[in-house]
Amino acid sequence: MIDFLDASDALAREMDLLEDVSRDPGRRHLWFWESPKCLVAPKSLSSKPGFDRAAIALEADGWPVSLRSTGGDVTPQGTGILNVSHVYATEPGEPVDLKREYDRLCTPIEKALGAGAGRGWQPGAFCDGEFNVQLNNRKFAGTAMRIRRGKADRKRSAILAHAIMLIDPVSIDAIGAINRFLSLLGEDRRIDAGAHASLPAGYGRENFVAVLSDAFLDLV
Repeated sequence: MIDFLDASDALAREMDLLEDVSRDPGRRHLWFWESPKCLVAPKSLSSKPGFDRAAIALEADGWPVSLRSTGGDVTPQGTGILNVSHVYATEPGEPVDLKREYDRLCTPIEKALGAGAGRGWQPGAFCDGEFNVQLNNRKFAGTAMRIRRGKADRKRSAILAHAIMLIDPVSIDAIGAINRFLSLLGEDRRIDAGAHASLPAGYGRENFVAVLSDAFLDLV
């Protein structure tokens, strides 16, 4: 099942799921969601001079800006973009290892994509990072994470692992919105639509979600 809701509501629900696992580390959530078109930016950008002016300008263009707590960079939401949020707890006494946790997020996506999948930096992509999931050397998914010390068990941590995946080719409109936002914030970097990949032809969204769900369940 894929939920459709405003990005601000989805981000709030992610925090609720993280709180739930923090209080009950035996629980685990795998959640797929989509939202109307908007930009999602890390809270750290809200302290930049010009942020409020940039957000007002983008909202006037039909691209409202929501803030998230998982870090990363500016990402688009909207038609053809699918999100997965995986929320779980580490084992008792297991120290948090970011590489391992990102592996737990990226590996199921790579398995669901099949041949040509990998990970790594992708110059020109939005929210570029070491743990991008690539398809044929272009970015398919961006990833981010939030970690919270468990409240019920201080020897365990609650992990919120999130990926944004391009089911359809990223729109020129979305790339233009990100670039305008970055420009209004005084940043000189630009995003290139050609740096991104989408699902292979003939691989439908529902089939991909079913395969991806099984790949996450195989982590147990």
